Amino acid sequence: MALTLNTQDVTVLLLKLAEVFEQNKDRLNELDMRIGDGDHGLSMGRGFSAAAKHVQEQAPASISAALMDGGLQFNEAAGSTIGILMFSAMREAGKSVMNEVTLTDMAGMLEAAVAGIIKRGKAQVGQKTILDSLHPALEALRSGLESGTEEKTLVAEVIKAAADGAEHTRELAPEVGRARWFSERSKGQIDPGAVSGHLILQTIGVYLLGR
Repeated sequence: MALTLNTQDVTVLLLKLAEVFEQNKDRLNELDMRIGDGDHGLSMGRGFSAAAKHVQEQAPASISAALMDGGLQFNEAAGSTIGILMFSAMREAGKSVMNEVTLTDMAGMLEAAVAGIIKRGKAQVGQKTILDSLHPALEALRSGLESGTEEKTLVAEVIKAAADGAEHTRELAPEVGRARWFSERSKGQIDPGAVSGHLILQTIGVYLLGR
């Protein structure tokens, strides 16, 4: 059976993401403290908690509504640049989807999310941001779909690509946002935004693998 997500699944995933980022809040804050303001985990936790609360109360009629409305709540609660970027990603990912998506659809959604972050954040891959875990994952997903990789194997490969991408940020220097002010002390440090990208894709992937 093909791996798919419906509107209820996306609602559940937003609840799970709220839990994951609450659990990882302190870790992400610590990572951010080494290269920035030290509030990344707090922002991500607040954002996903607000998005989850909204979809739980409103019962969205479509995946598009869940992501677009949830993204708006994320931005309002996060109170930082990452809020704007996540809203842009969720809005772009949700623009054209309705009640069920396949892995192929998810690749299109991830591509749209990446494009939204690039457009809004004026960042590129390789500049030590969330893009450095999302983009390798997108490449792995596209490649696996083209080659016909078995779906559960492909999901595992996508999660690994995101994890490897986040780890690779140790070798990168920040070039955008506040992090560039702390470029010298960021050497050898993993980017918290890239870790967040991995956590998001890992949460989605584990959910798909457990279906």
